[in-house]
Formats: sequence, structure tokens, C-alpha cells
Amino acid sequence: MKVFDELQRFRLIVEHSSNMVVITDAERRIEYVNPSYTRVTGWTLPEVRGLKPGRLLHGPLTDSESVRRISRALSLGESIDGVELVNYRRDGQPYWVRLHIRPVHDESGRLTHFVAIQTDVTERRQSREALMASERRLAEAQRLARMASFECNFDTDEMFWSPGAEQVVGLPEALLPCSFRGHVSLLHHDDRAALDDAYWALVSEQRPYEIEYRLLSGEGKVRWIRERGYYLPAEGALPSRMCGLVFDISATKEAHDRIQYLAWHDTLTGLANREQLQEVLHQRLEVARDTGQHMALLFVDLDRFKTINDSLGHQVGDELLKTCAQRLRDAVRGTDVVGRLGGDEFVVVLAGVDAEAAVDRIASKLLSRIAAPMLIQDRELHVTASLGISLYPRDGETASELMRHADAAMYHAKGKGRNTHSFFSEELNARLSERFELESQLRLALARGELSLHFQPQFQAEGTRLIGFEALLRWQTPDGRWIPPDQFIPVAEESGLIQPIGNWVLEEACAHWQQWRAQYGGDIRVAVNLSASQLRDRGLLARIRQLTERFDMPPGALELELTEAVAMHDPGASIEMMKELRGLQVSLAVDDFGTGYSSLAYLKTLPIQRIKLDRTFVKDMELNPDDQAICKAAIQMAHSLGLEVVAEGVETDAQRSFLVGHGCDLMQGYHLGRPMPASGVMALLANHTERPPPELRPGRSRFRPSGRPS
Repeated sequence: MKVFDELQRFRLIVEHSSNMVVITDAERRIEYVNPSYTRVTGWTLPEVRGLKPGRLLHGPLTDSESVRRISRALSLGESIDGVELVNYRRDGQPYWVRLHIRPVHDESGRLTHFVAIQTDVTERRQSREALMASERRLAEAQRLARMASFECNFDTDEMFWSPGAEQVVGLPEALLPCSFRGHVSLLHHDDRAALDDAYWALVSEQRPYEIEYRLLSGEGKVRWIRERGYYLPAEGALPSRMCGLVFDISATKEAHDRIQYLAWHDTLTGLANREQLQEVLHQRLEVARDTGQHMALLFVDLDRFKTINDSLGHQVGDELLKTCAQRLRDAVRGTDVVGRLGGDEFVVVLAGVDAEAAVDRIASKLLSRIAAPMLIQDRELHVTASLGISLYPRDGETASELMRHADAAMYHAKGKGRNTHSFFSEELNARLSERFELESQLRLALARGELSLHFQPQFQAEGTRLIGFEALLRWQTPDGRWIPPDQFIPVAEESGLIQPIGNWVLEEACAHWQQWRAQYGGDIRVAVNLSASQLRDRGLLARIRQLTERFDMPPGALELELTEAVAMHDPGASIEMMKELRGLQVSLAVDDFGTGYSSLAYLKTLPIQRIKLDRTFVKDMELNPDDQAICKAAIQMAHSLGLEVVAEGVETDAQRSFLVGHGCDLMQGYHLGRPMPASGVMALLANHTERPPPELRPGRSRFRPSGRPS
């Protein structure tokens, strides 16, 4: 009765246990499963009796190695303790179990049964895997954020680092500091005190901190770290401690430093930029005011830099600017500041210079350094500069005054012939004010209709035949004053107004030509001066084509005059543009011939039809044998090249007779006709009813010498 009661109690325990119980025979065939087994797996005892557990419960995710290990142990009659395994329910859903299997022997020691107790650990396993996944995500997030964490025990000064911390601080895992003292010792010497102070404020006042410092990494480099520290009070068995977060901000710091650098430096040359120059000037001026020191500001502008940039390309231009910047920097003291305002404009700030003579020597030295030959991309280049100087306090007491006055002095240096320097003066300031006033008025002149064209007639040298007119720009202000062209044309060129004014002159001249043709009953030529900027303008071709088509101008009716300086400004590009203009049947002439510096080798390649002998050689030829020789030689040379010669400035009959005697083709000057307004042209045309010159008659042109472009 007692044994029966014990069996009953055992049966009650097994059947009411939350764990699954499986009893198999020695061959591991199921003889019994308890209700918990059925509840978890979905299999009832009648359904599984006589089957092996693995056949029912194992599936794709079940670890085959664990199954083999269990099978070997049971074959040897050994127990299984705490093995976790994935099993599958009847509906195919996986679950985790923790196995404990015991062999059962009879009185003789023979193996008769196995008793397996299985605990469903699915929820615990899922929680553990979720925690591990969360830790992995945290570690990955820290890695991506270049962040790590540590804890430091206040009592023992022990530090414990999160996984991956070595990647953040740049140290092997074995060399990560184990104490806060060791941590501080890795910092840059200048940053240690700040972290020490932050740490002790946290210990004593529980005050969080955030600090940036430089860490000497194992790579032999400096890493920028941002560290945040928090106080953690004692909790249960845990003592009070500090939690720290460290961020690798090297890339951010580098980008910030780069942004700061770009904010204060010129990207091409590395010199101070406009903003830094302004700040330096303000600071130096404050010091100069307090100490009574003098200061000089030098404004440097490269001469004809645009020519090099346009003809050789921006890459060569950039290299030239960098070379000039280095030469300027090398030529002054370390305490002086060299900056680039932009383009080819540089500024040098000299502090503590008391004598004008010393500044004069430095300016000459700078110009000499720039003028030295430089080799850029296998080309030897020569460039000069113009330099303007303003002195503090003589020429101004503010940065803007000094900059403006040095700029004015620089323009004065350019006017003196370039490759020189000039000091600012009140006289120069007055001229500058006049120039700015002239420029501001000129900007309004075109819109207000103050500009007009006068025309000077050109005649055949041997007779009185009228060949054409040269268009001359005139400006009359609202108060009736006539501004001489030699005053406002340079202003127009320097300010960029020459483009819109030049376009207006072209259109106005063509429109007047159309009126002449209607009045004259035949064709006549009109000549228009072309500036260097107009010749470089790629839109010029389309503009000329549009004008000649719009006003129905036959070949040769429009003549463009270029000075030697303009034609030789960039010979290769100029010749190409002139050839394209000739393709539009436009006549071309070189104006002011003999006053330039071009070589005859280039002159003979220009696709021109005539040269204009400058008036400086004509006016004194009656008294000066040298001028007579020059005129005679110029006429002979031009004819040998198949060119016509137009003599300018003919004012006496003796001059005319000499030129006719030596074969000059065309003439213009006061002796033949003064410049006149459009109304005067119409009156003159009414008195000249001769046939138009042969080159303007349809189907004929006498200006096609052998071997030259037509």
C-alpha cells in the first residue's frame, strides 16, 4: 500500500509539472509523455508511443552537432544536463528546450529506460537573443558614430571599456587605459589639466562635464576626442562610479578647421583673403594708434595678366598667381601680411615702418621679384606689376581709406607706364575724384543721348575724290561741355563701358552709312575704331554680320580700325579673329602705324587692307628730314606688302604734296576736311557727285594683292 501511494504521488507530480516529461525504453522509443508535453508540442501519448523523440521534434534549425553529441552520450548510458536545443511543435513552430536526461537501470544494472525532463526556455532564449541583438546594435551604432563608453569606479579608479573602444581612441585593446590616471596620461600635455578639473568636479559635485581634447593614439597621430562624463550613484552591490562617453571627432574637427581656414584664406594661393585682410588691418591700426607706430599698405596689380590667362589658359594663369604669391611672401618679413583680394590683385601690409624711403625700397624689391622670369609648364613667362602705396596715418586712418588710396596710387602707377610704384597724394586724390565723377557721368551718357558721332572725310591723295569717313566719338554733357575723347575713352576701357559704347558706335555708324548711300546714290566707306576688348569678344562676329545684313552693306563698305597695340595684344588670337572678320567682307586697317611695338614679321601676317600713317610723323615732315624718311619708308613698305596707306593729320598743302609725290594712297586731315556732325556729312556729300571708288563698285576689288587673304 505504501509503494502504491508513492507511485500515485509521483504520477501526480509528473502529470501536473509545467516541465515536459518523456520516458523511453532502452531503445529510446517513447513509452510515456506527460500532459505538459502534449500542451507544448501538440502530440498526444497515443500518437507518439513507440516513436523516437528526435523523429518528431527535430527540424531545420535543430543543431545537428548537439543531436549527435546527445546520441553518443545516451549510447554510453551517460546523463545529459542543461543542453539547449531547438525543437518543433506539431504545427511546425520552433521552440527552445533545456534537456536533462537520466538513464534508468534495473536491480541487475541493465539499462531499461531513459527519463527526459524538458524545460521550455523559448521566452528566456528570445529575451537573451533580443538583449544580445540590442547590444550588437548598440556596438554597431557606437562604431558608426565613432563612439565608445567606459565606467570608472571611484573607489578603485578602475576603468572598463565597451567593445570596440580601441577603434575610437586608436589604441590596441590591450593598451586601453585601466585607470583614470592612465587615461589622463594619454592626453596631449596642454589638455590634461582641463580633463583633471572636469573629473574632480564630477567626483566632488556630481556635475556632468563635456570636454574636447587631443589624444595621443597608438598610430603616432593625434586624435581629437569629445568626452562626456556622468555621475552614477551607488546601486545595490554597485559602488558610485562615473559613466563616460567618448567620440572620435577628428574628421569633424578637421572639416571645421578647414572651413575656418577657407573663411580666412585664399583657396588658390593660401594667402590671407579679403576678410582676413580687413580683420588684420583693423587690428594693426588699433595697435598703431595706441603705440604711435606708422604702417604702409601696398596694393599690387599684375600688368596684362588677362592676356596670359586668356591666351595660355586658366591653368597657366593659376600657376602664375601662385608663383607671384610665393614671391611676395618671401620678399617681406614674417610679421608682415600678404593677401589676395581676388583676380590678380594682392595687398601687402607693412607694420612698424617709419620712413617713406624704407617703403620705397620694399616696393622696388617686390616689383623686382615679380618681374624675374618664371618657368610655368615648360614656358618662360615674364610678368610685371603696378604698385600703389598708402601710409598710415598720413593717407588715412581707417582700413577702407588706406585701401582706397593705395588702389588709386596703383592706377596712377599703371598710368605712368606700368612696372613701377606710386605713393598716394592729395593731388592724386583730386584726380581720382575727377575720374570717378567722369565715370559715373559716362555711365549715364549713353542712355541720356549725350554721345554722338562726328565724321572726318578721307580723300584719294591724287585728287578730290571722297572715299569715305572715319567715325569719331564725341561727348557733350548736359551743361554744354565737350569732353575730349582722350579723357573719357580710357575711362570707358578701364570701367568696361567700352563694350556697350562700342556696340552703339558700330550700329550708329552703319545707320548713318545707310543714309549717305541713299543721299549719295552710290557706295561709300565708313571706318570705325575697334578696342581690344571688342576684338576679344566672341560675339563681335555675329554682331558685325547682323549689322551688315540689316543695313545691306556691300563688301568693303565697313572698315574696322585697330591700333598696333590692339592688333598685337595677343597676335595668335587677334589674327584668327581678323581672318573671321575678313570672311564677313569687312575691311581692316591698322591705325596709328609706326607708334606701336609690333614686329614686321607679325604685321605681314595680318589680314589687313591698309595702314594709317600716324599724324606724329606727318605734322613735322616739312621741317624734320627724319619724319620725311619715316613716311617715305612706311609707304614703300606698305606697298611692297600690297597695302594701301592712309596719311592722318594732313594740315598743309606742302604735306599733301610730299605724300602724293611718294605714292600715298589716301589722306585725311584739317587741310582736307575737319570732323563734322552728321548734318555736315550730308552737305559734303551733296557737293561730291563723283563715282564711288573702284573697290566699292559691284564685282570689283583692287585690294587683292597676290599671296594675301582677300
